[in-house]
Amino acid sequence: MSIFRLSLSNMFLNSQGTILESLEIRHFVLVHGGSFGTWCWYKTTILLKETGYQVDALDLTGSGAHYFDFNYITTFPEYVKPLTNFIENLSDGIKVILVGHDIGGDCVSSEMELHRSKVSKAIFVAVAMFKNGQSILDMFSMQIGSNDLCQHSQKFLYANGKNHPPTAIDYDK
Repeated sequence: MSIFRLSLSNMFLNSQGTILESLEIRHFVLVHGGSFGTWCWYKTTILLKETGYQVDALDLTGSGAHYFDFNYITTFPEYVKPLTNFIENLSDGIKVILVGHDIGGDCVSSEMELHRSKVSKAIFVAVAMFKNGQSILDMFSMQIGSNDLCQHSQKFLYANGKNHPPTAIDYDK
C-alpha cells in the first residue's frame, strides 16, 4: 500500500477506530465547494476507486461542466438540484457517504435532512457551519472591518430583486 493510500485510510479513521477499508457503505458522493467543479476531486476519486469504492463526483448548477448562467440561480435548491436529483434517483435501500467541501458541505447538510434514509454518513471538509436559518450569504455580508480586502472585493448579486436577500456573490478582480 502506498503512503498516500495509507494516509487516505487514516483520514477516515473515526472515534470508534473504524477505518476506510471496513466501511459497510462503499459508495462515496463528492460535492465540490464554491467556484469549483468535479475536477477538484480527481485525485481523491482515483484513489478511492483504486481501493474498491464506488465514487461519484457531481457538478452543482452553474459549476464545472454544468453550464448555467449564475444570474438565473435564485435559490439554494436550484443550486443543489444535481445532487438532489442524484440522491432521489438512488434505488430503495441504497445508502451513500456524502463528502462536502466548502459550500458543498451546506449541500450535504441539506441532502441529509431531505433524504435521511439514503445517507449513511457525511464528511465535511473545510466547511463553515451555520446556525439554523443562516446562509453562506449571511456570513459574507456580515460587517467586517473596513480594511478587509475580501469585504471590498465582493459584489452581491440580487437575482430576486434588491428587496430580497442576495442570491450570489461576485468577486472583483
